[in-house]
Amino acid sequence: MLLSAQTGKTRMKSPFKLQDVPVSDSDVSIYERDGVVCIKNAISIDWIEKLRVAADWVQQNPGPYDTDLTTGGKGQFYGGQFLWLRREEFKEFLFSSPIAAIVARLMASKRVQLFYDFLLTKEPGGSNKTPWHQDRLYYPLKGKGADNICSTWIALDPVTIDSGAVEYISGSHKWGHAYVPESFTFDERFDGHDDIKKLPDIDADRDQYDIKSWDLEPGDIVAHHVLNVHGAPENTADIRRRGHAIRWISGEVKFDPRPETQPILREAVENGPSPQTANQVLSGETFPVINFGDN
Repeated sequence: MLLSAQTGKTRMKSPFKLQDVPVSDSDVSIYERDGVVCIKNAISIDWIEKLRVAADWVQQNPGPYDTDLTTGGKGQFYGGQFLWLRREEFKEFLFSSPIAAIVARLMASKRVQLFYDFLLTKEPGGSNKTPWHQDRLYYPLKGKGADNICSTWIALDPVTIDSGAVEYISGSHKWGHAYVPESFTFDERFDGHDDIKKLPDIDADRDQYDIKSWDLEPGDIVAHHVLNVHGAPENTADIRRRGHAIRWISGEVKFDPRPETQPILREAVENGPSPQTANQVLSGETFPVINFGDN
């Protein structure tokens, strides 16, 4: 990594060429059109096995930015953030696997900036539904790049709709609205922001939307745009559902600690290993920029 004295940004050169990653022109077009795309067999099983070990460790050893999202049932719903700062396997995956190059290809960009990675585990038997939501206003960010964030969701287990496969509304990233966040634990933490538009009741009118979901095998990826509306049902199957998700930025963003943003994430950005101040361009070793040069 190289720290720029001018910008304070940590920069890296990727070892991968964009034309060598498993992303077709069709995948790029689908991502732009639908705001979500599934890429099969994108990550090798060797990487998946390493991530599984690390995923189990972080769940058993919660860190400062982790949350128990369980709301009922027998199985835990676990959410952990900034995992790469705690386990070498996650760090190695972010910077030595093709994942960043895959994202850059989808976003048609020669550079991507890591925001954070996290793990969402739904154990079997839980009644932990993920509400329909849009990611944009959870993030304490502003600037052109804040509206152009890509999330990659990497399956660590086989995933079906019964085990909690994420559902996405095709084209919702073009609705033209940023919606107030929804609480994953269905409490009142995001109430009181009546000036921000609320999502319509998707489940009350599902037939009116083009809802996409995929059965996944370990190593499959789903990538979605920050403005895409998505949610997930409970895990009623007898298998775990572990997904390693990563947020990637293309374009400059600044720290914007608005009150409606996710509290733990806001705290991590403001007071974490690379502390940011309001209106500061996101920078530091926790938020490295990966360049692809002339690749």
